[in-house]
Amino acid sequence: MIFQPRTWCARLCALAVSCASASFAHAGNSGQPAPPMPQVAAGSLPAQMQGPVKRLEAVLKAQGYEVARGATKLFTIADCKYPIAVIGNCLGNNPAAPYVIATVPLWSDEYADNSMRNLLGPLPDKTWGTHRFDQREALLVVGQLPPPAKYFGLQTYVFTRETQVNTADPIYRSVTDPYLHQILFGTSAEPSRLVMFASIGNSNNDVVIKRQSGAVFNQQRAFVVSTDAALSRELTAALVRAGLCDKDNVFAEPVSGQVARLGLNREADDFMTVIRYAQPLDEHAGNRWREHPPLLVLRVRDKGAHASEPWPKPAYDPKTARPELALAGDLAQLVAAIKQRWGQPSAPSTSFESLQVSVDLIGQHCLLRPMNCLGDTQDADYQVSPTLMPDANHVIAVAGTLGTRTGNATYVGLSVNWLSVLQGVSNLSDRDLAGSARPFASMVANSGKFYVQYFARDCRGIRPCQTITEQMVPRGEAVKVIQRNYVVPGSARGADPNQVLNPVAIVLDRAAMAR
Repeated sequence: MIFQPRTWCARLCALAVSCASASFAHAGNSGQPAPPMPQVAAGSLPAQMQGPVKRLEAVLKAQGYEVARGATKLFTIADCKYPIAVIGNCLGNNPAAPYVIATVPLWSDEYADNSMRNLLGPLPDKTWGTHRFDQREALLVVGQLPPPAKYFGLQTYVFTRETQVNTADPIYRSVTDPYLHQILFGTSAEPSRLVMFASIGNSNNDVVIKRQSGAVFNQQRAFVVSTDAALSRELTAALVRAGLCDKDNVFAEPVSGQVARLGLNREADDFMTVIRYAQPLDEHAGNRWREHPPLLVLRVRDKGAHASEPWPKPAYDPKTARPELALAGDLAQLVAAIKQRWGQPSAPSTSFESLQVSVDLIGQHCLLRPMNCLGDTQDADYQVSPTLMPDANHVIAVAGTLGTRTGNATYVGLSVNWLSVLQGVSNLSDRDLAGSARPFASMVANSGKFYVQYFARDCRGIRPCQTITEQMVPRGEAVKVIQRNYVVPGSARGADPNQVLNPVAIVLDRAAMAR
């Protein structure tokens, strides 16, 4: 029955077993020291970067730094089988935008948690998708940014932490959906560690980059993710000296010891650095960049030869919004009009909820709780439907404000997510949703600021409708529909969730429509 949670463990366990053999083939000897550091080739770097990169490495080594080259991994829906096998879910992937993840070799004295070795599937040149940060270390990502798009951002996360669930926490007690509860408070493949996937500060996104450097897309830029402010300045100077970037084209991301647990030992946090790139104006050009990003990834660390200046705790930027609350009556009219058109005035309907509001989905808060923050970012608000059980007898209608029309989003994604494994399986953008409420214009004021979208196992005779196939979500499994509103125009961050309206999900009887 739609809206009714069901037991999910059996199917999840069966799925994990089916995927696990490949993923755990090399997962023995957990905790052994990492092998000697391999050097990764800069295979996709433009020719004009090759000389400056060699100069950069030479400059850093001459200054006494340890340097190792990494790579990148494009993580797509097809790769979901790997994290599902390792940690039981697909990290809440956004089906609108496959992630580019910085991967690195481990230091020779770094703890190697081999249970996480295959989290992202096969990786280039013996690199890892997660790593620890030494007390004075940085990750450098340098290269040409992608072609123009609605959004670009780079952000670092605490991925797992050695800790225990706090069963007295109010969020732990308030989340009654068994699917969501397991995902929010689940352990890593190593039972002593919880999956956190929690932000440690703000992202460097296209708005931030343009404000500082004047341009974003198709430009050569550098990102210094570091544990130390003095180290960040030193690496910026080295990038300038090597001829890779002007000072204004280098962007710092602090990894503060006041937020994260630094070090290379077993007890330290591990981290993941993720690039999000969404809605390229030229999809083919955007996909070419994703598949072969012209980016250099370097690990750089100092074993104590230089002065130290640990970063303070970063403050999150405030969120703003163009208030939508005055449109609440129009949204109620739209929901009633949909039910009327289907001849089902009593059809059940339930509002989505903002995860930032309902479960405090803010990275630094999740780390204190502790709780999985699902790859949170201040660049968006995540509005999530009730648990839905798609079947042949029902059609799900979603009605909501369209952020690109109300001034609260640069781009909007409306995705279907297979809940028990937290896998995004399909997505509709604001371009797909625009104008979809027009058929209700005679009954609803401001209809141009709204959208209406249907989801069904069989979309024949229904427009606009997204089919949820059994290949996307197996029969009998639950879904959640998630709306992502990215970046309020004129600001660098997503909308204040207290100032925007949540969409509404309506469950319609397909048989009644036929009658």
